[in-house]
Amino acid sequence: MTSNNNATGNSSRAIKSSSFSFNLREALIRYLKKWYWFVLSVILFLALAYLKIRYTIPQYNVSSTIMISQDENISESELAAFKDLGLLDNSQNQIENEIQILKSRTLITNVVKNLKLNVRYFSEGRILETENYPKSLVEINFLSDDSIVHTKSATFHVKINSNTSFSLLNKKGEKLSDHSFGNTVSSSAGDFVITPNSENLKDNSSAIIKIQITPVKFVAEGYRNRLAIYPIGGSSLVGISLNDQVPEKAKDIVNNLVDEYNKSTIENKKQMSARTAEFINERLDLISGDLSEVDDEAAGYKSKFGLTNDVGAQTQRVADIDSRNVQEIAQLSTQLSLIESMRRFVLSQEGRYDLIPANLGFDDQTIANTVSRYNGLILQRKRLLKTSSEQNPVVVNIDQQIDGLRQVLIGSLNSLRSSINIRLKSLRTQDQYFSGKLYNAPIRQKDLRVIEREQTIKEELYLYLLQKREEAEITSHITLSNARVIDRASTINSYPVSPNKKVIYAGSLFAGLIIPFLIIYLSDLLNVKITSREDLEKALTMPIIGSIPKVKSKNKVVISKHDRSGVAEAFRILRTNLDFLMAGTSKDTGRVIFVTSTISGEGKTMISSNLARTLSITGKKVAYLGTDLRDPKFHQFLDLPEGKDTKGLTNFIMNSELHPKDVIYREKNESSFDFIPSGAIPPNPAELLMHERVTTMFEYLKEQYDYIIVDTSPVSLVADTLLIGHFADLCIYIVRENYSDKRILQMPQSFYTEKRLPNIAVLLNAAGSQSGYNYGYGYGSKD
Repeated sequence: MTSNNNATGNSSRAIKSSSFSFNLREALIRYLKKWYWFVLSVILFLALAYLKIRYTIPQYNVSSTIMISQDENISESELAAFKDLGLLDNSQNQIENEIQILKSRTLITNVVKNLKLNVRYFSEGRILETENYPKSLVEINFLSDDSIVHTKSATFHVKINSNTSFSLLNKKGEKLSDHSFGNTVSSSAGDFVITPNSENLKDNSSAIIKIQITPVKFVAEGYRNRLAIYPIGGSSLVGISLNDQVPEKAKDIVNNLVDEYNKSTIENKKQMSARTAEFINERLDLISGDLSEVDDEAAGYKSKFGLTNDVGAQTQRVADIDSRNVQEIAQLSTQLSLIESMRRFVLSQEGRYDLIPANLGFDDQTIANTVSRYNGLILQRKRLLKTSSEQNPVVVNIDQQIDGLRQVLIGSLNSLRSSINIRLKSLRTQDQYFSGKLYNAPIRQKDLRVIEREQTIKEELYLYLLQKREEAEITSHITLSNARVIDRASTINSYPVSPNKKVIYAGSLFAGLIIPFLIIYLSDLLNVKITSREDLEKALTMPIIGSIPKVKSKNKVVISKHDRSGVAEAFRILRTNLDFLMAGTSKDTGRVIFVTSTISGEGKTMISSNLARTLSITGKKVAYLGTDLRDPKFHQFLDLPEGKDTKGLTNFIMNSELHPKDVIYREKNESSFDFIPSGAIPPNPAELLMHERVTTMFEYLKEQYDYIIVDTSPVSLVADTLLIGHFADLCIYIVRENYSDKRILQMPQSFYTEKRLPNIAVLLNAAGSQSGYNYGYGYGSKD
């Protein structure tokens, strides 16, 4: 394909390289070219899937449904009878608790022991082993205690010889010993006896039974991890499912687990009732003693203070008596005051003949009669004094009677006063007594209420415990299981749940397609090498002069006059592109073409030598000059007279007596292809290339030849090429596919941008099929 270096092409390529675009067609082609990878991968994975399905023991799913009662479950403590006291937390998730109990190691270990799942019997086949459950041809019984056997791990291979004998084999099938059924056999796991489970073993003679003994805790843990126990919706229903190779065994495990759960529930409830009754009896004994103490304390307190059962009524009666005493004291005090007033009145001389007040309310009738007679005499005297004088004998007689009655009245008053004082004193003593009782009544009543309150509490607690004891006794005799079986364990369908053929084949097909894709994608992602011409087009804005396919021949120089191979045609296309790139340079002398690269090994010597031969085939005079003075490879591509030691450019530079034609050699059978080797390896290549004789050599070659092909040093390692770059009319920069690093492309790009090398173009060497060119199309092989 032809490339040019006009401005329009360069700018369009620059825009393309600066922007990211995803070419779906290129991506598909990249993967489709490796179609055989995908086919082989799919075949491999489908074969692996078939082998897995063929040699995997199928697993069957067994499920059961139970309903768990939430009224009173075994997760509650021994104080379940006291739920109404608020001692238990009813907000806990009882279903979740019961699920954890169902999955407990204790229950599953009991199931393993009940079903003897730690001892497994297998019938050995060519590839797979089939487990015999629930019954095998033979049965093993250990003579040691279960606590010892349940911790052992062992494997026995039993070969049935006849109805009466068997042989023990090792793992390789070699006979170890012969035994009879029923006889004791010693082993590292303990003494055991093997008995037949079938009446006729002749039909199964030579059958090999594998007996595998596993510690119970390992078996229980394995089933515990495989059991799926889950709540169904928001109800009290719980589902139990298990996958196993033997559906009958899975059914027995699930059913036995439910039975063990119910058994454990009933036992725990009985223990709970027994502990509750024991607790209640202990409390009843304590409460009974406390109640007796409180009763004795109440009786002693009432007896001490003379209290009755109705303290309030008794206090009221005392208050009434005290009130009456107070009233009587008031009345007597009034009478005492009247007596004293009357006595003073009677004793006074001023009112000696005045009337004494009557009807003062004295209880003594003698005083009233005396006062009445005394007042009558006073009135009689006053009537007589109206008609007579005080000396009247009648008046005198009345005065004498009045004085006598006065003395009698004073005596009666004195006697009455003494009687009232005595009674008043008695009443006041009683008032003090009753007042004291009324004052202490609230304290006595308070103390008595405290005693009665404690007595009431003890009585209520005693009656409550009696009630709960009866309830516990009834519960202990009527104990129901927590779980009610809704559906017994059964298989969902007759098809195994594992291995799932559809899923395995689909997954294998997917893996067979995705793994090659990932390998190719990651290899492209991690690959930093140049893999195609597109990598150059994306990274560079400089012209791409062409691509040379990978040379499979061992010959270094592959071009000949009549060669029509793909490589030869690629060099002919390169020769044509050279004319396009140098179309703007018209000169009478020969054209100098530099061939360089970034690092050694990219094929610049191979390209330059074959390019020189290609140009010479057209009849042009071509000189092939080697300027790689440090690591020359001319001797590997051309037949030099003295091999590596043939005189060349370095000898010409150092020896001024030599003429350019002295170091020019001609290829055999070629009249237009001359070459100048690099010569001896000098200690100072850079200084030699700056010598004026280098200019002399180039001027001579330009005058004598049409093309001068120059094999130069790698530009990233030394500066030799840059020192002589001004001699070049065209610089071909070699990049090798799957060898050159993409990161080195910035070096030719910088040379092109900064114009450090004239008229530079890139050539892709060792291009594969990804380059997009089929150089062999329409051409035959080498003639």
